[in-house]
Amino acid sequence: MAGRTLDLDLDLDLDLDLGARGGRSMGASMRFNTEDWSKLTPISPPNIKVPKLRYSADWDKEMRTWAYVQEFILEGGWTGTPVSDIYDLIHTQTDFPVPNDAGAAKAITTTAQFTPEVHYLLGAALNRADRAHEIVDQASGNGALGYWTGMLRLNPAKDKNSFMLMLIARKIGEYVAMGLKDIYKMRRPAQVYPLIMPIIDGPDTPSYPSSHALQAHMISGVLKLALGVQSQTPLPVTWPPVDSTAEALDYLASRIAENREIAGVHYRMDSQCGQFAAHQCLGVINTLATTAGNMFEALLKEATKELKDLA
Repeated sequence: MAGRTLDLDLDLDLDLDLGARGGRSMGASMRFNTEDWSKLTPISPPNIKVPKLRYSADWDKEMRTWAYVQEFILEGGWTGTPVSDIYDLIHTQTDFPVPNDAGAAKAITTTAQFTPEVHYLLGAALNRADRAHEIVDQASGNGALGYWTGMLRLNPAKDKNSFMLMLIARKIGEYVAMGLKDIYKMRRPAQVYPLIMPIIDGPDTPSYPSSHALQAHMISGVLKLALGVQSQTPLPVTWPPVDSTAEALDYLASRIAENREIAGVHYRMDSQCGQFAAHQCLGVINTLATTAGNMFEALLKEATKELKDLA
């Protein structure tokens, strides 16, 4: 990892609002009164030529992610839809519990099966004092992104392709997570056992799977792909130390997911399902990124150049 160094101090405060220009957010205020516009308009407007130039290819990154989401959906080789295919895989896997799906191989149908999920959260709550700042910081999308950019020392203005990969991963993760949440409609932990008393308010979405877990493993996964590491590499089990950038990325994703459990807004099974779903998505993205002519292929090549000294 010569050249660029990892910053493993995760206590970061980064401003990733890239929409601001010259100290003012674009479109945030009027430049003159609408009434005055007619006074500025020429009496005889000139002829306007058809523009030869196109809009900048580097237009709003957050909005551009939708084109990649479309490629992920349409060109990903899904049997049905991404959500329905991943649901089928969750239904048949035997590694983690599945709520509100009586026919699933690991279905939770009894009190004895569900109680350990709540007991786990009560134990995890003992770590709230140590993790409180992280939990609050990572509650927002931009706050969480700052942990990856800070750890890898990515500059969104310079490492544009790597940052774009992160935004795409987050958007795909959100799409898949919300689709699955709508299927399972699992109640949040505090709705089941109020004394869990979360230290933050969770969003108005069902609990299963954890969107934070899914998106975190997606972001770490696409960055690993840019480093030439398959996302199915086993996660590290100890910390510290880590032996590679890939392990550091895996650890960060797992820690962000765990923080949601410590906060009391997600069950352990939510995080497990989120990680599982992320790996299904990453397998598809890896195929798209190694297929000539796809947008993912071109973007991953450029991101790899930016991250070459971290591999």
